[in-house]
Amino acid sequence: MTQTTAPTVPTPASMRDRVPAQALLEQVLLRQAAGRPRSRVERLVGRDPVEPDARAWFTGATGERFVAARLSTLPAGWTVLHSLPVGRNGADIDHLIVGPGGVFTVNTKHHVDASVWVAGRTVLVAGSSRPIVQKAEAEARRVDRIVARVLPDPPAVRPVVAIVGAKRITVRRAPRFVTVLRAEHLRRFLRAQPACLTPDQVRALTTAFEAPATWQPTVEAGPELLLAFSRLTDEVTRAARVRSAWALGLLGVTAAGSAAIVLPGLLVLLGS
Repeated sequence: MTQTTAPTVPTPASMRDRVPAQALLEQVLLRQAAGRPRSRVERLVGRDPVEPDARAWFTGATGERFVAARLSTLPAGWTVLHSLPVGRNGADIDHLIVGPGGVFTVNTKHHVDASVWVAGRTVLVAGSSRPIVQKAEAEARRVDRIVARVLPDPPAVRPVVAIVGAKRITVRRAPRFVTVLRAEHLRRFLRAQPACLTPDQVRALTTAFEAPATWQPTVEAGPELLLAFSRLTDEVTRAARVRSAWALGLLGVTAAGSAAIVLPGLLVLLGS
């Protein structure tokens, strides 16, 4: 199991140095370090290597990194920054985007196989109410204040909620100020926006957003953070493969009535 904690290193020279989901990655590794390594038997049966206390953070991080990968393919003229610290207790803006079509804050939500229902400012995830729209509005207001210091007649910052992994998203009534969409549609949404900023305005805003002094004090991630999270992700993938192998093997035993038919294949899968 990965035991590496996030390194403490100097303040970044630019907020471009913040890696996608940096705040969440740090929390994942902090909680992993407090756990215990998996035993040999637990590895054999494919026990999930993510500590229970780290699971929500891990899920959130994978969602944010999925969205970041989509945003990395925006054309020239667009700038995307990630995990910008804005408050206490690790509060951050998942993604901040500036380009010809305006300024956008993106709040990523990773809801695996859940049904999401939206009606105005009310959002239900698997039947449970979540203040997702309210949080997105608050993030946009924070950035509005920054934009107002840079441009004399600024456009409103537009908040977006990008949902990853949901089984179904039903927008009964769209929120007035917040766009809720599947993460897969985010890039297309941004590119479809009419131009409202000149290249000079985009450059001025980008300069302000990239300045560490614009945000709460933070530290640079360092390569160790991504390396540790990558190792953990690989362990998660291997554990899932092992569990699948056991499940297939047990099904085969049940169907064939003989473990001798299935065990050779099962052992191959476990060794892969």
